[in-house]
Amino acid sequence: MEEILISVALLFKKGFGPRSYISLIEKYGNLSEALKEEKIELDRELLKAEKEIENVRKLGIEIVPLCSEQYPPLLKEIHQPPIVLYIKGTFPKLPCIAVVGSRKTSDYGRRIAFSIGKFLSENGISTVSGLAYGIDSAAHRGAIKGNGKTIAVLGSGVDLIYPKGNAGLAEKIVETGGAIVSEFPLGTKPSKENFPRRNRIISGLSHAVIVVEAGEKSGALITANFAAEQGRTVFAVPGNIDSSLSRGTNRLIKEGAIPLLEPEDIFDELPFLKKFHFKQQIPEKFKEIYELLSRAPLTVDQIADELEADISTLMTLLLEMEISGFVRKEGGVYTIC
Repeated sequence: MEEILISVALLFKKGFGPRSYISLIEKYGNLSEALKEEKIELDRELLKAEKEIENVRKLGIEIVPLCSEQYPPLLKEIHQPPIVLYIKGTFPKLPCIAVVGSRKTSDYGRRIAFSIGKFLSENGISTVSGLAYGIDSAAHRGAIKGNGKTIAVLGSGVDLIYPKGNAGLAEKIVETGGAIVSEFPLGTKPSKENFPRRNRIISGLSHAVIVVEAGEKSGALITANFAAEQGRTVFAVPGNIDSSLSRGTNRLIKEGAIPLLEPEDIFDELPFLKKFHFKQQIPEKFKEIYELLSRAPLTVDQIADELEADISTLMTLLLEMEISGFVRKEGGVYTIC
């Protein structure tokens, strides 16, 4: 709790940013020690942080500091990771892909965004977007329709849903096991300068960013730029060349983004996601064997010794796993597919 308190206090300290925070952790191992050694004055900020944490508890919101093991690992990799994340709901422990685009959009754009969100959910991948009208909303709704999880990143405090018209969608995201996320303190109103900061989090949480429909000045292009800088894969959905709503996405393709012609193209570029989904679908009775074989190929006798299992029961399970395509047998040795 002390590390959370100090993290929130540092969030409120003027002139103190993520790089300074990371430097303290790397040098001292924890923030309590860092404050003592560096003689950082935080009296006023600590009082403010105590009040913030009290309000957060009342609202059922979680604060996850950058030093926490619960902090999303991909987000830690970016140049300026948020010092803390405010999380309302449950942050899914699944791979994430961002689906973004313009607020002003066509029926085509909304339909494609919805179908991509649904596809990702059905394949065990969380959809990340910004809760805006248009493409963002369609992607969130598609993810919910696919019975999966979705994450909405805000340019305001998590207690001030923006736009207000999407308050119901935000509630649905939380109800279905997803999360509303922000780096901004409670009560922070949405403002123009907050949205680029939000966009770097959207891409930072994700293995890839898909831009569905975007004009030449769409904020979705900022997210795509952040994604490229962060080493993420950027996809763009092609659109009509005479549509102003597709000029941004078509230009991204011209500049090197991968054209997304169908959702399955995601797995061609990021095959590990398909493997993750495959692993998630393994029946419970096979998981112990599968986990063992994922470390090294083994004979049936070696598996039996490791698991202290009955050979006849084990042979039956291995045969079922072969038929189902989870393992294969080569020269008496079993390995995962």
